[in-house]
Amino acid sequence: MSPAAASPEVKGNLKPRPPPSQSPATSSSSSKRSSEMGATKARQSAGFVTRIKDFLFINLVPLGTSPAQIPSNLFQLAVFHIYHTVLIFLHIILSFYYLFARQYYRAKNNFLAFLYHHHRTPQLIAQDIKGLAKTPQHVGIILNYKENEEGGGIEGLMEQVADVVSWSIGACVKTLTVYERTGKLNKLHEATYKVINRTLKSYYGETIPVVKLSTPHDKTVYPEEMATDPDIDIAFISQQDGREFLVELTREFAYKAAKGEFEPSKLTVDNVDRLANQLVITEPELIVLFGPKLDLDGFPPWQIRLSEIYYAPYNNSVTYNVLLRGIRRYSKCKINVGR
Repeated sequence: MSPAAASPEVKGNLKPRPPPSQSPATSSSSSKRSSEMGATKARQSAGFVTRIKDFLFINLVPLGTSPAQIPSNLFQLAVFHIYHTVLIFLHIILSFYYLFARQYYRAKNNFLAFLYHHHRTPQLIAQDIKGLAKTPQHVGIILNYKENEEGGGIEGLMEQVADVVSWSIGACVKTLTVYERTGKLNKLHEATYKVINRTLKSYYGETIPVVKLSTPHDKTVYPEEMATDPDIDIAFISQQDGREFLVELTREFAYKAAKGEFEPSKLTVDNVDRLANQLVITEPELIVLFGPKLDLDGFPPWQIRLSEIYYAPYNNSVTYNVLLRGIRRYSKCKINVGR
């Protein structure tokens, strides 16, 4: 019998079934499952935030940044990247500037080397310095010993000295100081003398100028006996004649003053200057560097107080036009001696 045909009494006895009751174990497992899902969502949210933070504060920070410089908040991060962008921009500008400067100076050096060439003719050298207001009588040059490069070694160094000596004689230079930091040529006077004379013959023929070589540190001279006065004096010095000489001189003064053999009141600039001129070299009027940058490489500091210093940027060879440009720069310089 269908419910619709049931009597009112039967309908009154029909009641909805209550939902099945859950046991305590089932309820606890459901709540545990819900808490695990919440924890998982929280971990996922925390992981997302961590990834965003790592991306902003670690991945966007350049490698090699000190941990102490890594920003800890968004403001510091913004300031960091502003500074970093400015530095990158400046780096790019300087890179282009140095690239342009290097190409410009190399082209300039090559053009001047072509324009001013001695052609092993002393008359051309004399013509190049003709009309200058003044020319240096004492020139110092700084050479670099190159072991494994083309034209390097001891023989290459001797050839460079011989070339500069030939140009200097043509430019009426009376004293040439050759500085090489390690002093490779200080004890090779005879071999250097032969190379210089051989080079001078290519300029002057069989009648060559007379040269004299010396090393002030060892007090050696070559040749020891000369029939005539030399046309040019060549002195070889090294780093031993620079700061080391001043240190030894100071120790000697201190030792004599402690023994009562020297009065400290006599230690004046003039006395030190006189000793430096006697024991090492006199002060060059012009110092020419044949390197690509301004680096005196330990040249005696006491002897350069009033010297005009010249170098050609991005030049890395011993060439005549660099020496000529140095002499022309010297002819225009004005030396002011203070009191």
